[in-house]
Amino acid sequence: MIRIIIKARYKFRCYPNALPKIKIALVFGCIRVVWNDSLAFCNEQFKTGRKKTAIVNYKNYL
Repeated sequence: MIRIIIKARYKFRCYPNALPKIKIALVFGCIRVVWNDSLAFCNEQFKTGRKKTAIVNYKNYL
């Protein structure tokens, strides 16, 4: 039998200039807004006793 070992993770560093730093900050800011809105929707669903909804419903909510 042949055994293949695959490395699952990589470690790297990135040193962006001023413009990429701004763009990265904007992207992560948008991601945080979407995450927080989805979490609030999920908590609202839980408090009202509804079932856990599919990801499609989160997309419709946003």
